[in-house]
Amino acid sequence: MPLDPAQRQQIEQDAITAAWEAESLAACDDAIALLREIADLERDDDGDVIIGTDAAGHNDLMSRITAFLATNDQ
Repeated sequence: MPLDPAQRQQIEQDAITAAWEAESLAACDDAIALLREIADLERDDDGDVIIGTDAAGHNDLMSRITAFLATNDQ
């Protein structure tokens, strides 16, 4: 039995919503992973996180945070 246009539209809308929710959950998982990594970093005497760089001024964590924000800042 074929779907009527309203049913078809509802199914399409539900699929779009499910895809958006899955993408949002994946972004949350990525953010949590970054935050856990930050929480594990060394701290100074005041309790501030120390984010260091290598000799070339590169920091992998900061690069990943920047990439995450560029992808997910909507």
